[in-house]
Amino acid sequence: MIRLLLPGLLFAVAPGAPAADLLPDDPVLRTLMQGEAAQVGDNHDALLDNAESLQALGATPAEGQEDLAALWTKQAVDEGAAPSGLGFRGRALGPAYRRASVVAGGSFSVRQLFLGGQRAQILVAPSGSSPNLSLRVEGADGVALCKKPVGGPQVDCAWMPIFTDRYNIVIENGGSAPASFYLVVR
Repeated sequence: MIRLLLPGLLFAVAPGAPAADLLPDDPVLRTLMQGEAAQVGDNHDALLDNAESLQALGATPAEGQEDLAALWTKQAVDEGAAPSGLGFRGRALGPAYRRASVVAGGSFSVRQLFLGGQRAQILVAPSGSSPNLSLRVEGADGVALCKKPVGGPQVDCAWMPIFTDRYNIVIENGGSAPASFYLVVR
């Protein structure tokens, strides 16, 4: 296991994890993908390190989603991994994350409230090989603010809402096989 120390954060990269150049730039997405690789590879120390990093980043699961930091911590501790004991300070309000799947030719959508005058950002990273995903963000009037293919390790849409309003986030799968992804809303 390789440990990367960033100001205030420790990231654990599990052997067998995606190559660094294939990981998303966003620290929450990067941690989610490295944690998933550690979980699949039964690397309990790396799993616990990534659970702690996810908590330190202040990321919380979206409504109805499983708390991966808590799940990973339990799995790692049950297998004998010991917490690092590092002191982390999370942000008062952090991003929300979601892991989801879309059937071939299908779409996934979720509505999210964004506050006027505060920067809004949506990030999507494929989980595994999902080359035919796309991201679209629509305003309450149905007009697309952002529409991008999910290429490379991540894609994002960012804007500054003038008024507090709900926006529709749509992930579409144009491929012929089911596709999984991570969605981070900031």
